Amino acid sequence: MALTRRAFSIGAASLATAGLSREARAEDEPPAGPKVLLAGDSMIAGGFGMFLERTLRKTHGHDVVRRGRSSSGMARPDFFNWTKESTRLVDERKPDATLLMFGGNDVQGLYMGKGEWIRWGEEGWREEYARRVNALADTFAPDGQQLFWVGLPIMRPEKFRNRCKVVNTIFRAEMALRRNALFIETWDLLTDDEGAYLDKMMVQVSQDAKPKMMRVRAHDGIHLSADGAGVVKRHVLEAMLPILDGIKP
Repeated sequence: MALTRRAFSIGAASLATAGLSREARAEDEPPAGPKVLLAGDSMIAGGFGMFLERTLRKTHGHDVVRRGRSSSGMARPDFFNWTKESTRLVDERKPDATLLMFGGNDVQGLYMGKGEWIRWGEEGWREEYARRVNALADTFAPDGQQLFWVGLPIMRPEKFRNRCKVVNTIFRAEMALRRNALFIETWDLLTDDEGAYLDKMMVQVSQDAKPKMMRVRAHDGIHLSADGAGVVKRHVLEAMLPILDGIKP
């Protein structure tokens, strides 16, 4: 299956939604917490993003807007231009903090415009992708606002898994160099004790609940099931909330 000159789609599994996800609007009193923007590909458009949005808004009182575009990323601005979308979102919403999750659609050639490409594995690919990561981070946090970048979880397809490791390495390194930026690891969340991929695992949804065997991945071995999205959501919240609590809106 070719990985260049197309949008590498990870948006076909359950819980992924096509197109831009609808802006969430609180129907009750205006939230008192910081404004939080969630943006990314089908992981944000689907279950993980929906669950995270709901908990941040309803349980923790944050003003949350979510934008997800299936099959999108930074490799193919000709398919969907996140630089333009991020500029519009920030101008419109002026978030105090932003969470991003990308990468699954970027393990392919990078479109450079006018028919030019840097193909996966070619010299300059990593450097150009790191540049795009930082350019996007700059537009989402133009004045050094808090930025959270969620890494990709382990994937079942071996070739895809190995490529996802590469983009995670870039995300981790670039966020470590930025002020008010945090890379949130998820790779080992859905693995066994030896770090191997799992479709099902024992999950404890709360301190009072007994662990149960649950399917945590969609059948494609890429996306998250509803229960898997819940596992990732709880992990991400543990990293986000202490920082969000220190932000004055």
